[in-house]
Amino acid sequence: MTDEHAESPASVGDEVLDRMLRGGLPRGQAMLARGGPGTGKSTLAMQFLDAGVRAGEECLYVTTEQTLDDVGDSFAAFPFALDDDRLDVLSLHATPGVTLEDPDGASETLTLQRLDDDAAVGGDLTFGEYTRELTPATLREEFERYAEYDRVVVDSANGLAGFTDTHTYRRVLLDVIATLTDEGSATVLFTAEEGGQDSVGDLLQYAAHGVLALSREHVRDDDHRFIEIAKLRGVDHDTRRLELEIDAERGVRATPARRSQPPAVKTHGHRPIGVSGFDRLVGGGIVAGAGVLFEHDGMANVSTFLGSFLDAALARGDRIAVVPTIHLRPHGLDTILSGFGHDADDLLSSGRLHVVDLIGTWDGDREGVHVPESGAGVRAAFESIRPADDEADLTSVVNADAYVNALSSEEARDLRYFEESQHMRPADTLVHVHNPRIATDQVSAFFENTAEQVIETWLSESGLQYVQLRKSPCGFVGTTSLVEYLEEEPFVAVQGPPTDRENPMADESYPEEYPSGE
Repeated sequence: MTDEHAESPASVGDEVLDRMLRGGLPRGQAMLARGGPGTGKSTLAMQFLDAGVRAGEECLYVTTEQTLDDVGDSFAAFPFALDDDRLDVLSLHATPGVTLEDPDGASETLTLQRLDDDAAVGGDLTFGEYTRELTPATLREEFERYAEYDRVVVDSANGLAGFTDTHTYRRVLLDVIATLTDEGSATVLFTAEEGGQDSVGDLLQYAAHGVLALSREHVRDDDHRFIEIAKLRGVDHDTRRLELEIDAERGVRATPARRSQPPAVKTHGHRPIGVSGFDRLVGGGIVAGAGVLFEHDGMANVSTFLGSFLDAALARGDRIAVVPTIHLRPHGLDTILSGFGHDADDLLSSGRLHVVDLIGTWDGDREGVHVPESGAGVRAAFESIRPADDEADLTSVVNADAYVNALSSEEARDLRYFEESQHMRPADTLVHVHNPRIATDQVSAFFENTAEQVIETWLSESGLQYVQLRKSPCGFVGTTSLVEYLEEEPFVAVQGPPTDRENPMADESYPEEYPSGE
C-alpha cells in the first residue's frame, strides 16, 4: 500500500457511503457490518475488498460459512475483480473433527479447518489426518498469518463462535482485532448476523471501532434494504438512514445521493432569516414564491423564529401581513419587534405592517389592523394590503390555526388556494404557523400537502428544542438540529450541518437572495 493510501480512509466502493463515513473506513481499525439474512453484508464486504484491489492493495476475504466455489458463485454476477492476484480468498471453518488429543472423535471436538483455500498464508492446520482443536490460541495463531494484508474481511464472525462462553469469545475477538490492526496494519471488516442477547454482533459492536447497521423492511408491501452508520469513533459521520441497493452491474449503492432537487431545475428562490444554522439547514432560507409550513407542538418557542422572519423581511424592505397567533397578541408582537429594533406603531402607521386579526385580540380601530369576520373578509384585507397594481414584495406570517378555528373548512381551503395561486408573487414569502395537535389529521395533511417547504420545531422530553426540515425542494431534508437561545440578536441559534463536512444530500450553492420581480 502506498503512503497516500495509508493516510486516507479505505473506500468502500460507493461514493455516497464514503461521504457518509467522511472518506471511507478508518485505516488500521476493525469495523462491523451487522444485520439479518439478506441485508447485503457479504456483498458490501466484498465490494470493500474490491475497492482495495483496484487501489493496488493486498486484500483477504475469509469466509467461515462457504467453500471457495460457493464464494465464486455468490459474486459471479457482480463486477468484482475476484481473479486479481491482489485478492486472496480463504475458507476457514469451525467444525467437528479428529484431533491428536481425541483420535477417535468421541467428544465431537470443534476444530479449525481450512477448506480448499488459495490464500497465500503460511502454516498448516492439519497433522496428517488430524486437525487442530479450535481454541483461543489456535485462532489467534491463525489470524497472525493475515496481519500483513492491507484489508481483511471476516465473513462472518458467527462462524467462529464455537466457544463455550461469551466471555472467552469476546476475549478472542479482542485478540484477533489487536493482531490484525496493532501488530499488523490491516483495515478489518467483520460481518455478523443479528441475534439475541450476547450474540456475536452484540459482542463485536462494543469491540469494533465502528458499526454499519444493515436491515430489511417492507415499505408498502415492497421489500427494501437500509443502511446507517450506527457508530464511528472520532468521526463526525452522517447518521441518517439510507436505502441500500444491490445491483449486479454496480454492486452496493447507498441511495439517495441527494434528497432535494438540483439547482438546475429549481423553480424557487430563498429568503434568509439571518440565523445562519437555520438558513443553511433549509438550503439558503425559507422558500420564496411558494407556501412554507412552520409546524410546532404547542410547547416549543416559536415567537423568536417569527421575529427573525419579520426582521429579515423588514430589512429587505418587504411589506408585512400578520394573521396573529396567540403569541402575537398586541403586546407580544410589540415586544418581539422592539427586541429587533422596530416600533410596531410606526410600522402600522406607515403601512409597512398590517395585522389581519381572526382571534379577537387586536383593536380594530388601530391603524393597520383589519378585523374580518369571514373568509371573504380575509381575502379583501389581503387585497387591500397590497393591491394588484402595487409592486411591493409581501411577507405574510399566517396563523393557520386561526383559519381552521375561526372559519369553515371550505373557507380555510379557499383562502389557502387564494394566497398562493392568486395573490402571491415569485419574490413573496408566505409562512403558515400550525400546531397539528389542535387540528384534525385531514386539516394538517391539507396544509402539509399544499406547502412547498415544511419545517417542524418541538420540545423533547428532556426540555431541549429541535428543528427539522421535513419537506423541501432544497436543503438538508430529514436533518434535525438543536435550537439554542441567545442574549443578543438574532436571539436564536440553530445547530447547522457542520461546515467542515461534505454532504451529498443538500444543495451547497444556494443564492443569498431572491431578486424582486424575478
